Amino acid sequence: MTRKMAVRAAVASAVIAPATLFVAGGTATAVPALTAGATGEVTVTVPAGESWTCFGFDSAFNFKTGAFGPGMAGKLSGFAKGNATVFCFGGTAPFFFTGSVSVS
Repeated sequence: MTRKMAVRAAVASAVIAPATLFVAGGTATAVPALTAGATGEVTVTVPAGESWTCFGFDSAFNFKTGAFGPGMAGKLSGFAKGNATVFCFGGTAPFFFTGSVSVS
């Protein structure tokens, strides 16, 4: 279990670092909001004017993907109970976004 968390942390750090540089440079725009949805779901709420493609995985490495348009609230479903890590890629700065959500 510790090894899985270490791998997840390393991947997240590799994605967060470029996003942090964009934020510091003042070029960042709004990013998606991640919240726990119904059982096994993560809700991705996209700000108006943004489009994001997201993928996520949980502690059992269940992998889910989705593409979300401007102002849309979509769901990634089928995660095991625990934490899910979600990575999102957009067409404008900050380009990358990652977050972790506790899934029931």
